[in-house]
Amino acid sequence: MFNEKANQIIANATKDKPHIKFTVGVYRDGETVLKQYDATGEIPYESHLYEIGSVGKVFTTSLLAKYLHEGKMNLNDSVAKYLPELDDGRYHPTLLRLATHTAGYPTRYPLSKQELFHVARKQIAAQLTKKPAKIDHLLRMNRDKMITLAKESNLRDKDYGWTYSNYGISLLGHAIAAVAGQDFWDLMNDFLAHDLGLSNSFMGTDSRNLLKGYSWSNEPLENWRGGREDYLAPAGSITSCAEDLLAFAKRHIENDPAYLALTHVRYDMKSKHSDMGLGWWIDYKNPNMLYHSGMTEGFCATLAFDRQKKAAVVLLANVIYYKGQDKLFAEILNHL
Repeated sequence: MFNEKANQIIANATKDKPHIKFTVGVYRDGETVLKQYDATGEIPYESHLYEIGSVGKVFTTSLLAKYLHEGKMNLNDSVAKYLPELDDGRYHPTLLRLATHTAGYPTRYPLSKQELFHVARKQIAAQLTKKPAKIDHLLRMNRDKMITLAKESNLRDKDYGWTYSNYGISLLGHAIAAVAGQDFWDLMNDFLAHDLGLSNSFMGTDSRNLLKGYSWSNEPLENWRGGREDYLAPAGSITSCAEDLLAFAKRHIENDPAYLALTHVRYDMKSKHSDMGLGWWIDYKNPNMLYHSGMTEGFCATLAFDRQKKAAVVLLANVIYYKGQDKLFAEILNHL
């Protein structure tokens, strides 16, 4: 089904990985094909749940699109309009800038310099000892910390250069939740189940069917345990499966609901590689191709679709990363 280059990337990704469950799903013209691999090659397909990390961001921006469509939010509004604690008379980024990573927030949030030092030290120790770095507690954020960071940012009213920001997307997610009058955790679960009709996608990792995650050196890792108290949840706390992710991509291809099309509008990032939709990366050479990747400590995921071909690809693995993750989806989509 796949060309030689794609098959080689898959083989390299699963080589010497005794615990890996590498899932590749393809949707094209109403038909879905699901394949699964381990270290021995292709195996009979079995549905599994995976942590999808930052792929969750496009669910957050899809939820944003719903509220834009209903006229309850506006992309040019300051986030302070929806989070009263930020209504301090100073500039705070617009929803558009948050959704396209041009708000000016640095990638390193929510870490202070001291916290960043501790993370770096633990990661170096992990490399030397070949044991997982336990840093989850340093990556969590409560509401007070989120608001304090926003107030201390001293940003200006301009489009900053593209800088990927978990913090910015999280701020956006809590603004949406404020409009809805719900906790973000419950709001997203409702959206996944009722608006999108996804039966095996939910916030958090509380499921016996969730795979065990592994480091690249085959060390078992604990599943993410941030929970609803972690205010970075809108940036990537969803658990899902290949079937649901392809169904989500199909909804985007068909603009069903219609408001999903709002996330496909292209914003020029002045990049050689990609522009941005709301949350989605848009391929520079092929503006019909939208995609997003994600990872947690023990999982990686990619979801991509081509609006013109009406095709989608999902890649899921219970390892933190594999060589070729940023190329495989395009290799498959381009040869469908």
